[in-house]
Amino acid sequence: MKFASAYEPGEFEPDIYAAWEAAGEFLPRKTDIGKTYSIVMPPPNANGNLHIGHGLTVALEDSMTRYHRLLGDSTWYIPGADHAGFETWVVYERALEKEGKTRFMYTREELYAQVWNFVQDQRGNMELQLRALGASCSWKDLTFTLDENVVRRVYTTFEKMWKDGMIYRGEKLVNYCPKHQTAFADIEVEYKDEKGKLWDIAYVYDGGEVVVSTTRPETLFGDTAVAVNPEDERYKDLVGTRVELPLTGRMIPIIADEHADPEYGTGVVKITPAHDPNDFEVGERHDLERIRVIDDEGKMMNCGEGYDGLTTEECRKKVLKDLKDAGLLRSEKKIEHAVAHCYKCGTVIEPTLKEQWFIDVERLAAAAIKHLEAGEIKFFPASKEKVLINYLKGLKDWNISRQIPWGIAIPMFHRADIVEKAELDVDTVGDGVADTASGALNVSGEEAPEWVFDTRTNLKEIEVGGVRYIRDEDTFDTWFSSSHWPIVCTNWEENYPNPYYPLNVMETGADILFAWVARMIMMGIYVTGEVPFREVYLHGLVLDEHGQKMSKSKGNVINPMDLVTKYGSDAFRLGILRGRSAGMNQAFSENSVVAGRNLCNKLWNISRYVQGLVDENTDTESGELTTENMGEDWICREINETSAKIQRQMKHYRFSEAVETLYSLVWDKYADWFVESQKIYKNTELLKRTLESMLIMLHPFAPFVTEAIWQSLSWTDEMIIEQKWPEEFEYDPISAENFDRLTEVVSEIRRTMQALPGGKKWPILYGDDSLVDDNSLLVKFLSRASGIASTEGSPRGLRLAIANREIYLDVPADVIEKYRDALDEKILAVGRELDGLNARMMNPNYVDKAPAKLVEETRLAIEEKTALIERLKGEREAI
Repeated sequence: MKFASAYEPGEFEPDIYAAWEAAGEFLPRKTDIGKTYSIVMPPPNANGNLHIGHGLTVALEDSMTRYHRLLGDSTWYIPGADHAGFETWVVYERALEKEGKTRFMYTREELYAQVWNFVQDQRGNMELQLRALGASCSWKDLTFTLDENVVRRVYTTFEKMWKDGMIYRGEKLVNYCPKHQTAFADIEVEYKDEKGKLWDIAYVYDGGEVVVSTTRPETLFGDTAVAVNPEDERYKDLVGTRVELPLTGRMIPIIADEHADPEYGTGVVKITPAHDPNDFEVGERHDLERIRVIDDEGKMMNCGEGYDGLTTEECRKKVLKDLKDAGLLRSEKKIEHAVAHCYKCGTVIEPTLKEQWFIDVERLAAAAIKHLEAGEIKFFPASKEKVLINYLKGLKDWNISRQIPWGIAIPMFHRADIVEKAELDVDTVGDGVADTASGALNVSGEEAPEWVFDTRTNLKEIEVGGVRYIRDEDTFDTWFSSSHWPIVCTNWEENYPNPYYPLNVMETGADILFAWVARMIMMGIYVTGEVPFREVYLHGLVLDEHGQKMSKSKGNVINPMDLVTKYGSDAFRLGILRGRSAGMNQAFSENSVVAGRNLCNKLWNISRYVQGLVDENTDTESGELTTENMGEDWICREINETSAKIQRQMKHYRFSEAVETLYSLVWDKYADWFVESQKIYKNTELLKRTLESMLIMLHPFAPFVTEAIWQSLSWTDEMIIEQKWPEEFEYDPISAENFDRLTEVVSEIRRTMQALPGGKKWPILYGDDSLVDDNSLLVKFLSRASGIASTEGSPRGLRLAIANREIYLDVPADVIEKYRDALDEKILAVGRELDGLNARMMNPNYVDKAPAKLVEETRLAIEEKTALIERLKGEREAI
């Protein structure tokens, strides 16, 4: 391939990716596997476009995969696509609403088929975008979360849990969205601080009243007790007595329970077990009745005439008016409190009493904690291990039922006679029960179980042992099915050794440590007997350049594909990895992508220059690699050290540091010093080998440009993706150290010449200095001086501030005087800046109250200014 004059990513990237894929470069080795490296992609939403978080995920995971491929490991990067149960359903239900339709107009089978077609139409976009980002994953192994093998494994696990007594059907309070009419797990609820009110309401008894504080007066119809703290002396004599529930005439007990906070309001709280999670637990402790007064649509029920059918907001207004008219409303105070919302539509979550399928997580959590405390999984950042263990210790039973049609159907069937009895009108229950009771006996004459496990979820009704059963209409919580992700992606099977399981690493967002990572660990151990992965790398959120969370409402969302189109995939990858630390939410701006593009262009231009030198070299038969001067020894040392450093950084998932290390090698070392020096020496064999090494080390982070260069070079074979990590160069360490000293001399010459007035290039004079004398031509060339000569015992001009060296710039006295005055002014100016910074740090209000990041920046600025003043004073004294 001929070297193009400039690197235009759009002209190279699609063809390069197609070539990789066609050659099977992403597939794991089938024979002579050797050391394996496996990683699975957290599945993006199949029907959506990739967002900035996905861009970071691919940059991280693909860098790991390509790095280990270069090390010679048999890599298996498994892509995925998520059916995204609730998220997809919300999008589709919104589309139905636009057509004037609702979900209730269709059967579950019809809805499932419609959404399946909808998702399949969209899936290709996401997969194309992953390719554009350079994800070197094994596409033939792509796993969709509704694939048959996924469903089969999930059903196998569920059946095992059912038989092990870990699955149960129970009536509990669940987080419920009235708009979408489905339950959520605790971790899926979004809490928002809102302004609200606290009302004090009188509950009357013979001879007096107790004043109850509440934020939800509309639920008083479901009250079954009033609670006070057992240590609250104000109400001790009332415990065990009864009060009249306002607006109802019903009498309820006053109980003592630690849930009541003496400092909250009046210290007396209403207990509504069917509509508050804390009250539900109080009700469990005191065996209280549960009265449901809000239905699945968020409307009032069982409240009586005038209230039933109202929305909760309408009911609240009416209740407050009626309480005021009855003389029972004592006060109203403004407060701020956290209110639970649906994370998709913003509807206030209603804690609702429902029968659902739950997992008793005690055994799962205990096993996970045991393996974690044994150190079987390493976390990055390490602090997350303790956080996860503490979470597991307090984990509540897991609600796995969801009331949406899109997802994996729960494989449970309810005995028909019980279902039909529940559906009968209350006035006709008697005859109905008698007619259906016979259906409860199986062919053996035994009473049939109330629930049976069966995978024929495509059928609404089945018959088992002569007894009719009706399908449960709920689907699994997506986190339940996705907890099997490492298992299903690697095709793990019982009694079948799988060299790719457990995964080497699980990379995902820190925000789903509890929702997903915890569940994968519990499920992996339960199903396979071992942890599902050896290491976990958690990335933080990608914030905008001002450190704000990205959202459509703020208008600060960055589309990664826009940046890829504008700057290229490599530029985006380099940009998003820079400044990124494990587990931390960090800012990102387009400027970092621009810097990535500049690095790609620099690499391209360096490579074209090297190719030009190779083309000029007539000694094409040599092929012998030798170092002929100290600059060549130095670059060999620098490449060796860079290679070792990157390997350490990748082992500890320090991606940002690895990228910075490579930036430094390309810009500061290879381009600024080595290539410049080679304009004199032209060691083409070393130029070729060092360029190859640099390209290979950069390949995991910038795969496209490195492959494009590799294919454009005249002497390289195959593809860069097929290469192995560079071997070390041999070099003379003393010679390399001498070049370090030479760069210090040249750097000081360059800096001083730039600082002198007039912008002229001056000649260099040196005293008894063998380093400069032996390399005078190189010093002159690199420093861009107008000449170089020995002082011959008669020094003159401006002496440079280099310890133990006698080097001068041959400039006239008036230039030296102006430079001295400029140094004096600079020292004074920096001193004033330093005084201001020190004064800021001496202010205790600043140190204690300012953001920690700002305080740290001030400390660093003080260190920099102090060092600058010392350097300027040294220069001043040398004149």
